[in-house]
Amino acid sequence: MVRSLFAKTALILSCTVLALLVFTVAISSYYVTDANNKERAAELASVIALTAKTYVGLPKGSKREFLYELKQDNLILGRGNERLIRGPVPDFYRSVARMVSAKLAIPVSVSQMQGKTNHYWIDIKFEGQLVRLGVSKPKPSLPLPILAIAIMTVIAVMAIIASLFLIRRATKPLERLADAAKTVGRGGRPEPLPESGPHEFSEATKAFNQMSADVHNLLENRTILLSGISHDIRTPLTRLALATEMLPKETDDELQEELWSVHRDIERIVEQYLSLTRSLDSVEHEIIVVADLLNDVITELTFESNQEVVTKGDESCTISSSSYALRAVMVNILGNAIRYGLGSEVSVRWHKQDSSIHISILDNGPGIPDIQKKEIFRPFYRLEDSRNISSGGSGLGLAIVDHIVRRHKWSIKVCDRVGGGTEVVVSIPGA
Repeated sequence: MVRSLFAKTALILSCTVLALLVFTVAISSYYVTDANNKERAAELASVIALTAKTYVGLPKGSKREFLYELKQDNLILGRGNERLIRGPVPDFYRSVARMVSAKLAIPVSVSQMQGKTNHYWIDIKFEGQLVRLGVSKPKPSLPLPILAIAIMTVIAVMAIIASLFLIRRATKPLERLADAAKTVGRGGRPEPLPESGPHEFSEATKAFNQMSADVHNLLENRTILLSGISHDIRTPLTRLALATEMLPKETDDELQEELWSVHRDIERIVEQYLSLTRSLDSVEHEIIVVADLLNDVITELTFESNQEVVTKGDESCTISSSSYALRAVMVNILGNAIRYGLGSEVSVRWHKQDSSIHISILDNGPGIPDIQKKEIFRPFYRLEDSRNISSGGSGLGLAIVDHIVRRHKWSIKVCDRVGGGTEVVVSIPGA
């Protein structure tokens, strides 16, 4: 299906010009051919009338030489015993016969030669003699329809080329604008677009450049704000930890545990805020051994638990990407799978297909409703009670994943696992 503006416009323009070409050629060929036929019929009638007068008036000794001249004019003098076919005669020959009759003021008949589809006999009874001349419709050096088609084709091709050139010039800035908009959508900052061309395009480009700068400044301010807040919160957190440690020994154990639980929750939220700010800045690529990175993540997440995580994939598989970005994505997705997998086995699989790496994380949890599979990537979005705050989630993990995936032009798909649970597939192209 044709989708781009250039292709659609080119298709419409080409079809319109070709339809106009066919219509013009058909009309012009009809009228031009008709006028040309009348002109050739008049010329042929004049030659026949003059030939008949001349032949009748010639002495017998000169008629042989005259017959030779007739052949030069594509006329044949009949003997009167030719076999004729009586039937319908084309308009051209009937017109010739009428014109000859008008010029000589005598009846003239026309019949088809036997065995010839385009040759006819003109019978003229002039001054008591029967003059029978064989004629054929003269052919032009180049048939008019072909000539008309050739001329109109050249005109149409030139018009299409010129129009496509202008359309291309008009759509090229739109393509650059679309590419730049995608870069902004991924959190990047494109190079300023040239503010040239027609007034409408230059104004739109100028507005986009300003918007791009504003969005970039907004993202920078957000990153600075998040970093600042996260940094400032660490001071009271340290004071909270110190105060908790210095509580009297007779302090209730449940109270101390609750204070430490609050401290850990706030620490985890701060760390996720910092992860969000780092994920927006980390774009450096390096060669990563996928198996090693995944094993490190699994070790980190299962260090204090007996959670079983099964891995399957090519141990030598490598990828060129941001180590921090891929690690942050895997930590958040695998962490969710372990947290909400109801304590059952979690699987991590990876394989290379063409030039892309596909990493799948599968759990046996309650699953995610289809209507919420896109919503879970919104910041602070939570599902039902099985994934509430008591489970330890802050609602930022998958938002961080979404930022990283879009920033690095990866893709992520959430689907139902066969047999129950959830499968999350991260695809990294160009690996």
